[in-house]
Amino acid sequence: MKKLLYNIHIFVILALTMAGIQSCSDELHDVGDAQVSFTATLPTDTRTRAFGKAEQVNTLVVGIFKKGDADVHTNSEGSWNYYEIDRYSFPINGTSVNVQLTLAQEQTYSFVFWAYNSNQNIYNIDDMTAIEMNSLPNPTTFAQAEAADAFFATMENMTIAGDCSYPVELVRPLAQINVGTIGTPMQAVFKAKAVPNTFNPFTKSVSGTTDYIWNFSETTTETFSVDDTEYNYLAMGYVFAPATATNISAELTLTDGNNSKTVEISQVEIEANQRSNIAGNITVTEKDISI
Repeated sequence: MKKLLYNIHIFVILALTMAGIQSCSDELHDVGDAQVSFTATLPTDTRTRAFGKAEQVNTLVVGIFKKGDADVHTNSEGSWNYYEIDRYSFPINGTSVNVQLTLAQEQTYSFVFWAYNSNQNIYNIDDMTAIEMNSLPNPTTFAQAEAADAFFATMENMTIAGDCSYPVELVRPLAQINVGTIGTPMQAVFKAKAVPNTFNPFTKSVSGTTDYIWNFSETTTETFSVDDTEYNYLAMGYVFAPATATNISAELTLTDGNNSKTVEISQVEIEANQRSNIAGNITVTEKDISI
């Protein structure tokens, strides 16, 4: 009799244990996925200018991040603890792109959107929390310089509660530097000194320093305007820049036939999503530069 009761007791415990396991499994069961849509849009004026019109921006990469152990998932600055769990690429035709993602409900995600020319080896996006601009190859034509144009956006700590859609406005993390003269265009070499080479999207900060040299082997008939004065392009390019203005130094070497001259420019103001214009009556025999 004791043996029988013992077996019944064990059976009840096992049954209760199994019921507990089943109950726990129900609680942890996937609550389902949601369709999350983003409409990522380039600035509306990007297609209306000679340079800075984003014509070569052809790919949007979306990195999906979650928060993790701060001791494991940190960047070099220790600013955040996001780690990437997935990424997707979408072609860009025109000024916007529709992004469709399937994500788990009741989960919290953060996103990095990066739009760039994926055909060129200009940006290293292996780590989308610290995007690097390669120092090589340096542009020798205005088309190559324009290929460095890029845009970004972030969305942080979004908890997915069901199907939803969001607008995303992309902006440049770059300063566009224009160098021009009211005189005749000529061959130019522009050296931007101690410029940031890494952009951190979540903190919208820049880091690292390097020199970039734009050695143009051609001239262009394109112009830009400053205070209602038209200037002929001598050089143009993009560099990572902070959200608040800062100054860098630069060097401009002009060659006109057998004559050459180098101009030192002590202060060039750069700021993300802004143009920096270096313009004046710049020739190989005289300089009148306004920034």
